[in-house]
Amino acid sequence: MVKRIILYVFLYAVLITTLTLTMSQTGDTYLIIITLSGLVLGGLIVREVYKKYFTAAIPRNNNLEYGTFNSGERYKISGKPFLFGFEKKIVSGDDFYFDDDYFYAVNKNQQAAKFDLKDITELSKTSYQINNSRIWQVKINNIGEEVAFKFAHNYSVWNKNFLNFYNKLKEINPSAVQSKWSLWSM
Repeated sequence: MVKRIILYVFLYAVLITTLTLTMSQTGDTYLIIITLSGLVLGGLIVREVYKKYFTAAIPRNNNLEYGTFNSGERYKISGKPFLFGFEKKIVSGDDFYFDDDYFYAVNKNQQAAKFDLKDITELSKTSYQINNSRIWQVKINNIGEEVAFKFAHNYSVWNKNFLNFYNKLKEINPSAVQSKWSLWSM
């Protein structure tokens, strides 16, 4: 991404230098070409940044098998942040639960995909933050294929489910926990 942006800026500088040396600077045509080329450069930079940070933000897990979900002794660890629709580009659409042995991804139809806690290969913070809530990522080895989910935790003074999940995973598989938990950097 950075290399392409540097290339765009270099080509823009060459274009502006060539236009300055060859065109008459008294007419409106010169200003129009300079303005349009600046807008094109800005558009290219915005496109590169968007491709880098937003198009691949949510991992797509198309091969998951969902079954029925009954909400017995399961604890919800995810919440739904709000960012005027942009959160859908960053956070997975499922709700996430756990119990003593399994991690559950529950879709909007109340069907669950069930994963063993031992199969979780990574729990880490991402660089995204929505409404002062850090976005976390869970990667799971699902029959040889890596499945990834991103979600905002629902930790609060009254709800410690995410912290319990964090500690449970740290107990079962300490190498899977990639980020340190802290109240100051939730």
